[in-house]
Amino acid sequence: MIIINDKIKNDGIINFDSGFYFGRGLFETVYIREKPILLKEHLDRLNRGLAKLNIDKIISEECFMDALSILGCKNCAVKLMVSENNTIFSNRDIPYKKEDYERGFSLVVSKVRRNPYSHMTYIKSFNYYDNIIEREWAKSKGYDEALFLNTDNFVSEGSVSNIFFIKDNVIYTPHTSCGLLEGVVRNFIINNMNRYKIVEGKYRLDDFLNSDGVFITNSLLGIMKVNSINDIKIKTCNCINEVKKLYDEFLFSAI
Repeated sequence: MIIINDKIKNDGIINFDSGFYFGRGLFETVYIREKPILLKEHLDRLNRGLAKLNIDKIISEECFMDALSILGCKNCAVKLMVSENNTIFSNRDIPYKKEDYERGFSLVVSKVRRNPYSHMTYIKSFNYYDNIIEREWAKSKGYDEALFLNTDNFVSEGSVSNIFFIKDNVIYTPHTSCGLLEGVVRNFIINNMNRYKIVEGKYRLDDFLNSDGVFITNSLLGIMKVNSINDIKIKTCNCINEVKKLYDEFLFSAI
């Protein structure tokens, strides 16, 4: 089901605006269990981005919940797309399975570089094609996710994920200035995993390859361990299991 501008649509008709002519629009993908996970954080990021794009809209939690009530879905993903003249909600299934988490993800480094100086790097805009084409390229080569370095050869982020590594029981993750989108799960870990010291900084690929463990995050994945980068096997450590356990406990508490 799709809701376009407060109306249920089967034909997908939209109002053409600068979002569809120039990509001037934003989207969020929210994990729905019995209720939305980290909804406030998603909408705060969305509304900050809309202000940056000079789009005179604010999407409220009430608006989202009204749409969710119409969609009538649980244990799914809801995608919200917003441009000048369009507000679109749609739902889809969660693609990740238990065996994915048992196996872990394999990453491959993209030849595309993240630009820390671009406006588009820091908002989740309709201009998402670098991410999509590189993820499709990675999957065509047998990997699960593409990893971006930035123009200074520091690790930035995955095509649809943020990345962390662990060394001597300290969790490290690239600083926003490396050219990455601040994921809501990334920020949840930084702000709530008080059991561990978490350091944001500028890190080379070797820091990840020589770590005690690597994991990636996004709203639908949650916490996913990484088993290899560029076919180089990555160690694993109990810290990743503990971080995943703490985040999963948060998810269950949200039921």
